[in-house]
Amino acid sequence: MMPARQDGALLLMVALLLATLAALAFGMHRAGSAELRSINDDYEGRAAAYVAEAGIAAVRWSSQVNGCKDASYVNQPFGAGTFTVSAKENSGRIKITASGQFNGAERTPEEREVRIYKLYDPKSYDIDDDVKDTTIARQSGPLNTGNLILVSNGAHILMSWKLDDVDDDVRVLSATLTLVQASTGSTARRIAVHRVTAPWDDSATWTRPRAGATWDGGAYNSTVLASASATSTGPAILNVTGLLDSWAAKRFPEHGLLLRLLDPDQAATFYSHEASESRRPLLRVVAADKC
Repeated sequence: MMPARQDGALLLMVALLLATLAALAFGMHRAGSAELRSINDDYEGRAAAYVAEAGIAAVRWSSQVNGCKDASYVNQPFGAGTFTVSAKENSGRIKITASGQFNGAERTPEEREVRIYKLYDPKSYDIDDDVKDTTIARQSGPLNTGNLILVSNGAHILMSWKLDDVDDDVRVLSATLTLVQASTGSTARRIAVHRVTAPWDDSATWTRPRAGATWDGGAYNSTVLASASATSTGPAILNVTGLLDSWAAKRFPEHGLLLRLLDPDQAATFYSHEASESRRPLLRVVAADKC
């Protein structure tokens, strides 16, 4: 039988151990709760900031579609939050102040000034004569007369326009390129649009963009900006809004675009700018002037 003194010492050790474990558990609970509160506060703060950004977008849109005027929203519901925002017009730009609230959290982004455009009065431009177009092919020199030809990995089309009406004073809302087929095929042929990254002229070939320079099948960004199918009937219509807007905003130099076929063992033929007015390539741009 264990002596009473040893028995008491053992009980004391057990009690101390239990007390230590309880203290650790309490501390971990408090630390966990504090961490959860911190995470929750961060989430709510971010949500409030996003709500404020939504308010900025809303007031900018309101000003642009309502005559480039001052605009404001007060405690406007947005999802589970609200925003308060105001815009003051000043010589074609607006100065925006905003705040967003979400579940008790509030964020106020820095005041900003942005350009606005006359979205209430868009203008359309049809460009079919101020165009430079040519075919570059592996097996021949320049083919900028007659038709424009695409051959899978064998011939590309280069196109560029004189865009006097599309500059940094406008916002491009839409842009479509319509190509009329000179001959049709029985299967759909997918056409890709790429942004050309080097200057070229009418003497361009598969290996040379202009005198004194070289390339291989064209110098272009690998990103496919738009695509469409040339079917057995009807024209091919390509949405090139993003490309035209990037040129207008001067984000990229305007070296034109390159068309190529995406699938192997195919070909397509289109009328060039030398064709009659109803058949030549048509670039239609819808844009809004700045306020």
